[in-house]
Amino acid sequence: MTLLPRFITTLLILCTIPGLTVAQNSIKLLLTEGQFEKVVNHLEANEHVLSDNDSYYLALAYQQLGYYNKAIDCLAGTKQDLNKQQRDLLCRCYLTTGDYTKALPIVEKTYAASPLNTSNLLRYAEINNFYKSYDANIRLLEDYCKEDSSNYNINIFLAESYEKAKRKAEAIATYQMILEQHPNNQKIALRLANLYYGNKQYVECHDLCVPYIERLEKNNNFLLIAGMANFNNGSNHNVLVMFKRLEAQGDSSFLTKKHLGIASYRLENYDHAIDYLHAAFEIKSDDPEVAFFLGASLGQSNTPLKGRHYLWLAQELIKPSPSLMEKINVKLAMIHYDAGQYIFAINNYHTAFTYDNKPQYIYHQAAIYDHKLNNPEKAKEHYELFLNALPDDLNPKKGSERYAIQLKNIVERRLTVIKEEDFFKNGIQ
Repeated sequence: MTLLPRFITTLLILCTIPGLTVAQNSIKLLLTEGQFEKVVNHLEANEHVLSDNDSYYLALAYQQLGYYNKAIDCLAGTKQDLNKQQRDLLCRCYLTTGDYTKALPIVEKTYAASPLNTSNLLRYAEINNFYKSYDANIRLLEDYCKEDSSNYNINIFLAESYEKAKRKAEAIATYQMILEQHPNNQKIALRLANLYYGNKQYVECHDLCVPYIERLEKNNNFLLIAGMANFNNGSNHNVLVMFKRLEAQGDSSFLTKKHLGIASYRLENYDHAIDYLHAAFEIKSDDPEVAFFLGASLGQSNTPLKGRHYLWLAQELIKPSPSLMEKINVKLAMIHYDAGQYIFAINNYHTAFTYDNKPQYIYHQAAIYDHKLNNPEKAKEHYELFLNALPDDLNPKKGSERYAIQLKNIVERRLTVIKEEDFFKNGIQ
């Protein structure tokens, strides 16, 4: 940000003071006109014998041209104590070059003299932010807001400090207040949307984004975060709406194809899921979610065995996540079962059980041995293992346990039949 408007008025006033030399007036005029190179050319050759005022003018020209270290040398070489204007310029140069250690004493002194000086307060906040002194920053900025709660820049820094201090509720409230005052501020709206998203407030994130999506021509950022929020919230129809609008605007990115594919799978539109996930896989072949859902989608197609490769790949990519390993092996078991590869299906159910000891996985193995492989001995063994794996206090009021009770009743009846058939087949031993 140029500092030209700040010092033009001051220099013009100085030019009217009696006693100023013609040369000084000439330098001030060059500064007001923004001819900083000419100021440097005029003063630089005599830098070591300049008056303190001329050293300041040279430093100002250097600073405007981006030669901050030269500006610092000019000011630091002054023979007398710096005045307020000189200290301010030196502080700005230190801050710009990231020398916060030298800037901090100047800022602290200025703050003690004038706590409501917003320019200096923002510098103080910048230094605190660099040193991760977020709580100290919050105290400074809250003290200012007791006198003036409407300053845009102060509120922005306060919201950011709350956010970095993990005080999400205060950060959200402050961003909301700023957005109420500046409803067309897309930058603040997007920050708030991201904060909602990170805080798992997916409905609020969606509701915030929708007005900007509807009224902005360039709404990609809002479409993306709204789509992601709906994806995490399980609102798959909204996921399709958001990402299809991105797609219609020419977005062919991995994220768009991936989320359109997974949402299509969740809505049981497996053909579209396969198309989108194949396209996503071609862009990025090491994403476990894409591999998993592509395998699962193919598992629902007319060629289910084609899904095995992708499920195996997902299995390699996600190790050692127990929950995902369980899901993959269940999907593989279903694919193998539908393809008549019953031993493979049994092995997958067995592996799924090792990741999550759900008794129904033993039941599925027993049922395959019983009804598909005609192996009553193995069926009996696994039916009994299933019963032993059940908890003693099944509650029929719980959905998952009600299913286990139903399976228990089926197994007990089936075991009785198997034992009777075994008796008539083998007699009394």
